[in-house]
Amino acid sequence: MDLLQRAVFGMMLHGLVEPEEIAGRLQLHPDLVRIIQKYLRDRSMVGEHGIVKADAERRYRSARFQLDEQPDRFVTGYVFQDPFSGLLLPRLVQALEIPEVTVADGGFPQLRLGERLVRPFVEFPPPTPPATPSPADVLGAAEAFARAQRRVRTDVAPDDDEQPGRSPRFLQRMQRVNFIEERPELMFLSTFVFGDGPGAWEVADPFGLPTSPLTALAHQRIRHSKGLAQLVERLGAVAAEKPAPARDPVEGALAALEQRFGFGLERHPLLQPLIEAELGHQEFLGAPVAQQSRKARASLQGTRLLLENLFRELRARFSTAQVERQLVDGDRDHNLRRLEHAAAALGFETPLPSTLTSVKVGDVFWMANRDQSGKLRPLLAALLLSARDHSAHPLRAAAAEEPCLLQRLDEALGWCGEAAHAGTPSVAVEERASPALEVAYLAVRHLCPPTPSREDVHATSPSTPAAAQTLRVAPEPLHIGFDDLEA
Repeated sequence: MDLLQRAVFGMMLHGLVEPEEIAGRLQLHPDLVRIIQKYLRDRSMVGEHGIVKADAERRYRSARFQLDEQPDRFVTGYVFQDPFSGLLLPRLVQALEIPEVTVADGGFPQLRLGERLVRPFVEFPPPTPPATPSPADVLGAAEAFARAQRRVRTDVAPDDDEQPGRSPRFLQRMQRVNFIEERPELMFLSTFVFGDGPGAWEVADPFGLPTSPLTALAHQRIRHSKGLAQLVERLGAVAAEKPAPARDPVEGALAALEQRFGFGLERHPLLQPLIEAELGHQEFLGAPVAQQSRKARASLQGTRLLLENLFRELRARFSTAQVERQLVDGDRDHNLRRLEHAAAALGFETPLPSTLTSVKVGDVFWMANRDQSGKLRPLLAALLLSARDHSAHPLRAAAAEEPCLLQRLDEALGWCGEAAHAGTPSVAVEERASPALEVAYLAVRHLCPPTPSREDVHATSPSTPAAAQTLRVAPEPLHIGFDDLEA
C-alpha cells in the first residue's frame, strides 16, 4: 500500500468507517477516501461493513517498518496519559501487549503471569478525562522514549561539537501529529512495586526501560490515595530493632533543588533534567576515590543534558526560525561581528569566546529550524540572535544580572564535551564537575525560573515530603527476586 492507503487503513483499523470522518481527520476529499476503501474491499482487506480482517491486520502490522529506517511512512502509535494529573508518559509504542485477565469471585481482576495469578492494586480514575495533550507534548513523549531506549544500549553521551543530533531520523522528520481518538481510551497499565532497601520503594517500568516515570506519578498520588499509601507503607516497613532507613537520595536531590529554586519546582518544565543532574552530582561527591573520575564524567553528562533541555525549552518558547540569515556562510569575520553586536545590544560582555563565534552557519540553521539539539553552541548562537526579536526573551534580563553568562556557558559546554573523551585527565574532570553544574543552575535560574502559585505556598510544609509533589527517576529491579504487589 502507498501512503494514502496506509493512512486510511490505519484509521479503519482504529474503528473509523465513515468516509467523511476519515477525510476530516486526514484532510482528504471524501471521494478519495471512498476510492481507497473500495480498493481495500476489492483486495479482501476489509469487509463490507468496514471491519478490518484479521489476516490483513496481521500482515499490516508485520510490515510496519522500522521507524528509524523508513521515516517517511505514516505511523500510528499509542501514548499514555495519567488520568489524575494529565501528565503524558515519555512513551510511544505501536502495539500493545495485553495480558490474560480473569475475574475473581469478588469481581476484582487477576493477571495471569506464567503459572501465577496476580491481583494488582487498582485505582479507578476520575470520571472526567484529562485534557487532550498537544502535538508538541506527543512529539516530546516520543523523543523521550527514544532517548530512554538509547540509554539502554549505551552510556556514552554525544560530544557537543562533533556528534550529530541525537534524535532518531524519524523523530527529526516528524512535524505533525493527528489524533485518531479525540477522547482518550481508558487503559490500565500493569506493573509492580518493589522494595529497594529499608524504607525505599520503586515502580518498575512496564515497557522494559531502566527508568519509570510511574514512580513520580505514584508519589503525586500517594497523598490522596489511602490504598496506595498503605501499599507503600507495607513495602517500606522495617522492624523496630533495625536502624533508621537512610534518606532517599531523590528526596535529598529535591530538597537541594527546592532550596535553590524555591516554590513551584514541581511544575518546573526542566524538573526531570534538574533531578538527574543533581543526583549525578551527589553520586560524584559521595563516590570513593577510585570512582571519582567516572562519576565526575557522569555528572558532566547530566549537566550537558540539563543545558540541552534548557536551550530546547527556550527555542520552543521563543522561535529561532531563520535567524541563520543574519550570518554569512564562510565569512567568519562577519559572523563574529554579528554575534558580538547581538550580545552587546542585549548587555552581555564582549568579546565572546572564539568557540561560540566560529560556529558553522549550517549548524545554526539546523539547530534553529529543526527540532534537534545535538550541537549546543550553534543552538546558543541561534538563541542569542533571536533574542532581539522577542521583547520578553529571558536573555535580556539575564544580561543585566549576569553580563558574563555567555562566556560561562561556553566554558561549561566545553567541559561537558571534553568529559565525553576518555583522554581527558581525571583531575581536570573532577575539578570541573561542580563548577559546570553551578553554571547550569545559574542559567536555569535566569532563563527558565519556576513560577510559584498560591497553592505552592500553602501546600508545602515540613510534614509534606517534597518527593510526594514532584517527579523522580526510578531504576528497574536489579534481579527477579522482587515479588509483585501481593508480596
